[in-house]
Amino acid sequence: MHEGHRERIRERLFSHGESLTDHELLEILLFDPINRRNTNPIAHDLLDSFGDLEGVFNATPRLLCTVAGIGPRAAEHIWMVGELMRRIRGVKNRRISLSNFGEVSAFIRERFDGCKTEKLEVYLADVNCVFLCAKTVSGVRKDKVSLDSQTFGYILSEVKPVNVIVAHNHPSGNSTPSEEDDRCMREISRMCHMHGARLCDSVIVGKDLYSYYYTGRIYSVEYKE
Repeated sequence: MHEGHRERIRERLFSHGESLTDHELLEILLFDPINRRNTNPIAHDLLDSFGDLEGVFNATPRLLCTVAGIGPRAAEHIWMVGELMRRIRGVKNRRISLSNFGEVSAFIRERFDGCKTEKLEVYLADVNCVFLCAKTVSGVRKDKVSLDSQTFGYILSEVKPVNVIVAHNHPSGNSTPSEEDDRCMREISRMCHMHGARLCDSVIVGKDLYSYYYTGRIYSVEYKE
């Protein structure tokens, strides 16, 4: 009964998470630290004790432990989430912008600093070129990395970015694109087009940075119907 309920509410979280009530979200949050009890009444008690979600996540671990069913482990878990939320609020106005080559190049140099093996990264951004998330692919072969189309398609469908930037490095130091680089970019551009996104740039990291957009090479690999 318990396991069946947890599975059902988890399915709702993945399919229609926005429809979950405050106490249902708390209930799910408590699944890990409280794995052998029904967390639904505990979630209700937390909200009754502290008024709302903000009150719950601002409560100290000692105060949280005054609620029946909340032990040190659960209190630590709740407080940690609250601390993460406070830190997110503190930096919400400092989101990463990738709207020009200066911002893009600084971002990429930092992420590839000290990288000795070849890797490929895809940066997904919104309509204002604000960074949403990244997908990193490390090569199993020293001289080649590639992005699986099925995996990339899934990421695009889930995140729904408007703009996409690709970066990968050439450990040899020579940042000149190869025919394989062009082929890979054409496929990525095609996948972006299928999902309503635009491939803005592809940057190769070597001794210098090579930008497909800055050099105009992006137009030779851009998908055209």
